[in-house]
Amino acid sequence: MNAINKCKYYEWDESNFVLPDKFKLENNSDLADALNIFWSVGGLDFFNVVDPRYYASNWLEFVGALYCKIECGEFVVTDKVYYVPINAEQKNELASRGVPAIFITDLQ
Repeated sequence: MNAINKCKYYEWDESNFVLPDKFKLENNSDLADALNIFWSVGGLDFFNVVDPRYYASNWLEFVGALYCKIECGEFVVTDKVYYVPINAEQKNELASRGVPAIFITDLQ
């Protein structure tokens, strides 16, 4: 597929793509940092993938790996506040689909 026909995040599969620094986690990153990156790179889209052929493979790999690290508890909760950037209706819909609470619960 060329860039015009390819769906979401096609630029992630381009040969010259470099992950922006703002999406890189440090060794001391906490859960708030990880959730911020997850949602910033397209977390809602990740939960809505029906056919992976329509998403860049590098994006799917990155966000999928981050999802696994968050779900497995790799990041600690600190005193940082983070508000999940979706509304209550979206949170309820994701919860009803079985999305783990860690992804849809604000850190306060």
